[in-house]
Amino acid sequence: MKKVQVAGLLIAVAILAMAFTTMPTAAIPATRFESLNTYLTDRYDTAEGGYNLDGEGTSRIEATYSAALLWDAIGYLDARPPIIDLVKMANFTQKAQWESGGLSNERYGGFASYIAGPVSVEMTHKAISLWNIITAQSGIPSLDDVEINTTAVLIFINKTQTTSGGFSNEVGGNADIVSTYLALEVIETLTDETPWTLDSLLLNKTATILWILDCREGDAYKLSPASTTAGVTPSAAALLSLSFLDALPAASAIQATKSWIMDRQDLDPYLAELTGGFEEGVLTNDTNLLSTQYALKAMDLLDAIEEVNETVTQFVLNCQSLDGAWANAPGFEVGYVQFIGNAMQCLTLLEENHLAVLSMEHPGTPSAPLVDWRLLFVVIFIIAAMIVGLIALRLD
Repeated sequence: MKKVQVAGLLIAVAILAMAFTTMPTAAIPATRFESLNTYLTDRYDTAEGGYNLDGEGTSRIEATYSAALLWDAIGYLDARPPIIDLVKMANFTQKAQWESGGLSNERYGGFASYIAGPVSVEMTHKAISLWNIITAQSGIPSLDDVEINTTAVLIFINKTQTTSGGFSNEVGGNADIVSTYLALEVIETLTDETPWTLDSLLLNKTATILWILDCREGDAYKLSPASTTAGVTPSAAALLSLSFLDALPAASAIQATKSWIMDRQDLDPYLAELTGGFEEGVLTNDTNLLSTQYALKAMDLLDAIEEVNETVTQFVLNCQSLDGAWANAPGFEVGYVQFIGNAMQCLTLLEENHLAVLSMEHPGTPSAPLVDWRLLFVVIFIIAAMIVGLIALRLD
């Protein structure tokens, strides 16, 4: 073979090598939504229709509610058919309601995290919120055939009232302001479907109002009158509860509580990923997603969302963990299904375009190398082939 043919063959082999070695590799989740979708897909129970917590195989109300909040927020439930089986999800939700044992059973009417589990006000609130998301959809065959017992729900909530006026998370427990807010919101949501009213369901409306006001500590509120520290979460829960009771305090007192909550937003730029979030109390150094959500709920109630520093949106996004879920604070590799819903509620209150912000690059996406080793190899190969070819031509 002539040397010029050898040179040509080497160059051809180099070009062929370039075609194979520079072929694109399999894509990795590149956006926040792609990573989140992958995370949720691994936790979807196709048989039951719900979502499970990390490392479990059982559908849970809190996980399912969180996922439903996401799909609803980005408009995916409006597709026909929806991306998930809403009839199965409705059936799972219905089965999580405790209806055995009759009225005397303290669990009767409440919802559990999983079928036949212990019931609570918190889980009942999540179940009713989930139910409202599901049943807001129309045009889905058989969905209207699934029903929950709303009367039994109110009976359960009624049992969690205490003689103090507040509500506890479980029957027979101690009253706290967050459980009181959740219970009042369930009542407010369901009374349109029953002959009862909020006033008729309360043992003593005046006692409930006085108990909430007794939780006040300075300009803020505590979890209960016996608690020692005021916080953002109980302060927001108190305002929301008093709003349901048509008993918000005077404008000056509301302004003082509003200012106290707003002062909890961390705006120090040196806090890096924490900037924009809310800490729970004064100098508690615990800036987190849940406190931020309750702060936004309070500001939304007071028509003051626009007064929150816009860095709060980035804080919420910073709480997305490397695995695609959300954590209660930034910097975690592993998140939890439950916090996804908290993040979506924050973004909804901030009137953010969910699809737009979730289309941003996910922080867990590996950075591309400055130089692709395959391309570098090919370049070196071609240069070597050309050198050999030139030498061969000169010797020919």
